[in-house]
Amino acid sequence: MGSIDAERTIRVLTYLVLFVAGVLLGAIETFLVPQRIWSGVEGLSAVLAFGGTLFAGLLGGLGTRSLAGAAAPLLGWFVAVGVLMFVSPGGDVVVPGRLPADPGIVTVGEVALGAGLVGGALAMFATVCFTSRSRAPTSQE
Repeated sequence: MGSIDAERTIRVLTYLVLFVAGVLLGAIETFLVPQRIWSGVEGLSAVLAFGGTLFAGLLGGLGTRSLAGAAAPLLGWFVAVGVLMFVSPGGDVVVPGRLPADPGIVTVGEVALGAGLVGGALAMFATVCFTSRSRAPTSQE
């Protein structure tokens, strides 16, 4: 009975670590929304959002061989981005909904949100495809 409890504890801790990794990715990427690179090019945050949620979701999903492992980083990322985009300490938000002086920040924020969700969804899709195939029974003729 002890090994079942140990396995369950390790699985729960793994999901928790994946969730926290998603929170950290979301926080870093949200603060990078206004960042400009290479002569004023915006969008680093969107690239990192897509790649980060995709990589963390694949790592979690294929590592644990479960959809929950793929979803945990995306949920953590979404919580962090949601809090930082809509509610922040002091009443401020990190990514504004409207900014006449620099409308590009608003666009990058929206693209980053969509890119992160698409990356996480692709990771969950890949997890379902590759883990269901490994569980399928094989014919023993």
